[in-house]
Amino acid sequence: MNDVIKFLEENPLVYLATKGLDQEAKVRPILYYFEENNKPYFCTANTKPMYKELVADPKFELTAATPEYQWLRVKGEVEFVDDINLKQKVLDSNELVKSLYSTADNPVFEVFTFTGEATIADFSGNPAKQYQI
Repeated sequence: MNDVIKFLEENPLVYLATKGLDQEAKVRPILYYFEENNKPYFCTANTKPMYKELVADPKFELTAATPEYQWLRVKGEVEFVDDINLKQKVLDSNELVKSLYSTADNPVFEVFTFTGEATIADFSGNPAKQYQI
């Protein structure tokens, strides 16, 4: 798991895929913020389609890549977290997020983590590494 967190810390821009409410695949960039208790944390607004899609079907995949052609892929289920301390930590970690939501108790502001399986791979020919989150 530490390898997954390290990958996210070094490559915080990830692309998250969901099943849209129209049943079509949807992909969008989001940011990784921090790890706590071996779980990665992200955020969104409950007014956005991504939130509504993940509430309807919490299954997702995400990917990120390095300029050296190494990539991370995660398949799992999202868990929204209503923890004011985690929300404050996300706000404190990013000025853009703070400018969008202002306070941790903003009713639109949502923080989430996930459980699932992660793979880190590259084109070296070495086997991909598997992780449980």
